[in-house]
Amino acid sequence: MNILLIEDHDFQRQVLATQLAHLIDPNYDQIHCAANGIDALAIMQNYQPQLLLCDLNMPQMDGISFLGHLAEQQFNGKIIITSALDAEVLDSVNKMCKNYGLNLLGTLVKPTLLDQLKQLLTLAKIDLQPTIPPLPLQQEIKEQDILDALHAGYLSPYYQPIVNMKTGEWIASEALIRFIHPDHGIVPAIKFIKLLANLGKDTQLALLIINHIISHQAILSARKVAVNISANTLVERSFINTVLTLHHQHPQLHHWLYFELTESDIFESAGQALEAAARLGMHGFNLSIDDFGTGYSSLKQLDILPFKSLKLDISFVQAMPTNYTAKVIIETCLVLAQRLNLITIAEGVEDITLWLKLQNMGCELAQGYFISPPLPVSLIPIWYTQWQQRSQQLVNDSLSKEIT
Repeated sequence: MNILLIEDHDFQRQVLATQLAHLIDPNYDQIHCAANGIDALAIMQNYQPQLLLCDLNMPQMDGISFLGHLAEQQFNGKIIITSALDAEVLDSVNKMCKNYGLNLLGTLVKPTLLDQLKQLLTLAKIDLQPTIPPLPLQQEIKEQDILDALHAGYLSPYYQPIVNMKTGEWIASEALIRFIHPDHGIVPAIKFIKLLANLGKDTQLALLIINHIISHQAILSARKVAVNISANTLVERSFINTVLTLHHQHPQLHHWLYFELTESDIFESAGQALEAAARLGMHGFNLSIDDFGTGYSSLKQLDILPFKSLKLDISFVQAMPTNYTAKVIIETCLVLAQRLNLITIAEGVEDITLWLKLQNMGCELAQGYFISPPLPVSLIPIWYTQWQQRSQQLVNDSLSKEIT
């Protein structure tokens, strides 16, 4: 059995590794160790673990973010959480793993006991033949699947935090829809988002997200949430009317959300788009342009609509370390945004290297797995507690370099 132990504390990692060594068969089992989620992901590029033992409170990339990353990669091995966090937190993480479709065997509360570890290892070895991932819901999701999902509540907003790169402060979030099937776990967004639009359900989806934001203000704490809408939704008068009705019922709604428009969307009528933007703007709602630089009409879009922020496309952000052209494109977008007085948001920030590069280039806000994966709203408070510790260290490191 291939085992990967992820623990940032040197002594605790050594204790767990020693306990494991007493319980495994050295002829058939092997153990690799990592100090945090980033190191673990690097190891997993060349090593396929069948069992993960994962701490939660770690630097660089915490265990919750790491588990979210595993879900995106559809990891089908078995997982044991090792943590000293309180029972309420562990229960929430347990529920997250279940919703993500991860195979969580159980939790070892630190300090770990050998007998408990032995019991969980026995469970891990049951049916250890190569795990076959669950079949997709269907090769192609049909229209009825989407309609059923909307009716049954299988479509649920997750929230990916957006933070200030200079202070580390949690500023906002982006709402990302997840199709959580009861039998097959998370259905990849690529399989259903376009179909939703083709069915004319993108407006219904936007309103579902808006109502979810309204009902969870106790957790979101009036931090703005980006709601993705299509060009068709923006120019739909009934959508604007509904938003303004909700605004009348909740006068702070324009402080709770803003609308993110995919840059590649094409407006059939600039007049209709301006009408919608003006009506929203009159009541304090802001527009942001998403995936900037990926469509042919980028600059024209900026000229037509009164955008307040600009999101740097993930493909350029993540290509920067190895692609000089991508780096120049990001630099140019940052200069353009500064001249136009637009807030810049980098998406896809997945490691410390990208964080530092963007910070040095003057990018204001960032989101990505280095900060947090998209989370169910119930896990936001847990992430925020851990992020406050990590972000303070990032700020302190930056200040130290500036002084040097």
